[in-house]
Amino acid sequence: MTCRTLVAGLVAAGCVLLAMQAAAQGPRVEPPPAGASFGPSPGGQGDPTVPPSVPRETATPELIVDLSLARVSITSAFQGESILLFGMFDPPGEIVVVVIGPPARETVLRKQRFLGLWLNTGRQAFDDVPAYYAIAASQPLQRLLARSAGGEILSLEDRMSSVRSFGQRDHDDLIKFRLGLVEVKRREGLYPAAIGQVTIQAGRLFRVELPFPSRLPEGVYEVRTYLVRDGKIVAAVSRPLPVGKVGFSAQLAGWADNDGPLYGLGAILMAVIVGWLGGAVMRRV
Repeated sequence: MTCRTLVAGLVAAGCVLLAMQAAAQGPRVEPPPAGASFGPSPGGQGDPTVPPSVPRETATPELIVDLSLARVSITSAFQGESILLFGMFDPPGEIVVVVIGPPARETVLRKQRFLGLWLNTGRQAFDDVPAYYAIAASQPLQRLLARSAGGEILSLEDRMSSVRSFGQRDHDDLIKFRLGLVEVKRREGLYPAAIGQVTIQAGRLFRVELPFPSRLPEGVYEVRTYLVRDGKIVAAVSRPLPVGKVGFSAQLAGWADNDGPLYGLGAILMAVIVGWLGGAVMRRV
């Protein structure tokens, strides 16, 4: 073997080793030239520091809402509750808060005086009646509704006009029964007549106190918060608010629902014992 043949063999072996090393390391990626960009961008120019999967702006304005209490607990000493609703939004805009109680069926009785006695002379049943309905806003509600704020925000009158009635009755008579239902709910504090005031601070923070009366029905309430801008709803957040009895009052309610006869017998026995003790005390006095 000559020297020339030996050198050619060594060169060929070196080329094979370099090719095997390059295949093991994978393809070589060259750095982009200066001024190059990644991904599409408006006008064909993008920001090389922002990946294309990150949106440049949110589709809807941001609206963050929270409550100071996660639920309303009804105890034997429950005298009502006040919950703070607070949050933040992307300005500009106005805030409207609507609190809706669970729907139920209500019956309105009409009493009239007959021969010196008050008698029930009529009744009307309504379905889909909210147990509680309250509204709070950062601006007068009439102004917001007049600017076509959207069909989701309803005044109490609009909401009550949508309840279903049972039976056949004249339109004027049906309106009187519906107004009577609203009056009864207002006396119980379940339909506040005044619009609550939402306070906006620093142009983007808001808060409002939501009052709940002592005669608050149980169920899951819905707290809806709307961001209104230029007469339109641009963002909305809904939060559930459970309302229920806890402690001894909850146990009594459970006995009354699940063990009605036993609960009635216990109530009668307790009334007899209390009456006997009261009479014994009065005889000694």
